[in-house]
Amino acid sequence: MKKILLAVNSEYGQANVFLAVAHSLQALDSDVQIHFASFAPISDDVSSASEYSRQCTQGARPWHFHLLDGPNLMEAVKAMKGTEQLEAALLKRPNFSSTTEVLSMVMSLLLPWDGPEFVQIYKSFVRIVDDVQPDIIVVDSLLCPVLTACRHLKYNHLVLSPNTLKDFAAALQPWGAMFWKYPVMGSAISFPVPLHLIPLNILLSLFQIYYALTDRSVRTTAGYVKHALGADLVTFDTLMFRPLPGQQILVANRPEIDFPLAAVPRNLTPCGPVIRPVPAVREVDAPLEAWLKQGPTVFISLGTHREMGEEEAVEMAVAVMELLEAAEGVMGGLQVLWKLKKDKSGYGVGVGTKVYGVIGEQLEADRVRIVAWVKPQPSAVLQVGTVVCSVNHGGANSFHDALT
Repeated sequence: MKKILLAVNSEYGQANVFLAVAHSLQALDSDVQIHFASFAPISDDVSSASEYSRQCTQGARPWHFHLLDGPNLMEAVKAMKGTEQLEAALLKRPNFSSTTEVLSMVMSLLLPWDGPEFVQIYKSFVRIVDDVQPDIIVVDSLLCPVLTACRHLKYNHLVLSPNTLKDFAAALQPWGAMFWKYPVMGSAISFPVPLHLIPLNILLSLFQIYYALTDRSVRTTAGYVKHALGADLVTFDTLMFRPLPGQQILVANRPEIDFPLAAVPRNLTPCGPVIRPVPAVREVDAPLEAWLKQGPTVFISLGTHREMGEEEAVEMAVAVMELLEAAEGVMGGLQVLWKLKKDKSGYGVGVGTKVYGVIGEQLEADRVRIVAWVKPQPSAVLQVGTVVCSVNHGGANSFHDALT
């Protein structure tokens, strides 16, 4: 009996790909034993995905969840110094100043844990490996403590990433294409980079490299890890620039839907899209399916972590109204399902609120639904067949769900 340990962050953007892979592995071999190492927020999803996998594959075994100690990635990000400045920078209109401000914090986002937190996660993972004794470990490309443990202790492992091939291979393209061909993250520069914006893109790329090489928090954590564990720090950047000989990285994307690349390293294997199999909407929320089937629907879902303030919600409501007005006579009966995650201010959308003042008539007519959470998985909503447009935050899972 083969035992596979999947180590992943608990954020959906990373974890959904791993849940999908676990389902597929069990479908291929019902006797395989699936183990997950992650943080508490994803434990219920592992249980529900395991139950669904067993429904789909006769004789499949339940999955085992192992809790990693320490804060999960988003908890560590929120505890970082400068988080408020980062959130403010992300909301600014992209320009040279705001883009360089975001770039200066990227490395901290890729490695948000401080030294003690990093070591805590590392040691808990080692205990899990000692207990499970897996045949192979599949590691999230952003779970740095586990990447470090696997490399330092020479565990048999491969890396799985929901990112694009470009994220791993752009810096390895011939003729320095990273500088002049591919837009810098967060710059809002189009692809291919227009000729007149190439100097700006080159300058921003140099800033990106500078910030990556000089980030103090990364150097501090690296020093702590080296002293406490004798291990060299492994991050997402390490996977790009210093992969182990034979280090296999599976990327949940494919060349046809990625940025065009002149060269793809042999250790990168595109194997996507990797879509998580989920129960149909009718099995989870039958009334919602009946509403979706009333007519063509726009589905607005901006990700798990994006919180929207009241003024932004009002702007979105205005945009929804303009859409519905424009659709009259062109796409009769158009309706909108809007998953709205509010910020901490606690504003409402009921009678007497600013949002209701814009869109209340459509809410009363049940032509627009504003919900805090959609019970079915987003991919299940899209599979109903009446969703004509997916408005999302551009995350890999949302992109692939809409594409397929």
